Amino acid sequence: MRLRGFIILGAIISVLVGFWLGKAVVADSPAPGSADDPLVTKSYADKAIQERVTDLEKTVAELSVQAQTLQNTLNELQNRVITTPTVKPEPTPVPKEEPKKEEPAPTPQLPADSMIGKTLSISTQNYANLRSAPTLEADVLKEVTADLEMIVQKVEGEWYNVKLSDGTIGWINQRVVKVKE
Repeated sequence: MRLRGFIILGAIISVLVGFWLGKAVVADSPAPGSADDPLVTKSYADKAIQERVTDLEKTVAELSVQAQTLQNTLNELQNRVITTPTVKPEPTPVPKEEPKKEEPAPTPQLPADSMIGKTLSISTQNYANLRSAPTLEADVLKEVTADLEMIVQKVEGEWYNVKLSDGTIGWINQRVVKVKE
């Protein structure tokens, strides 16, 4: 019976040592798919990929909602800009010291009625300003060059209301033009 007791005791000790060593080996084993254990099963890889795809799909959905919100905000701001009247600030006149230029001889003033329908061209430098109203403070619509012809439509003081060949209509001072022959 003694032998039998040693065998049973040996078996129990073997089982206990096996459990103890088994836990130690499993606890120290590397994570599947890590650099220490690069071999993984297909099912493990599929599961890991599916989890990552699901996370990415959630992120894309959240970003899509944010993008739509930003687009709506942008549309609202554009509508406000379109419907808001623009106010141009009054330009502050800055006195300029310009060298004295030789002024062109003034064009002899013809009676206003006789100028209507006449063709004009620039008589000074490279260009003259075509303005929105018959004053020097009016906005400049265009810089008229010497090669453009203008037809007088109306006369107001020393200003001619002219029409350019491209259809632009504006005001130009009589001092910077001459009647084209």
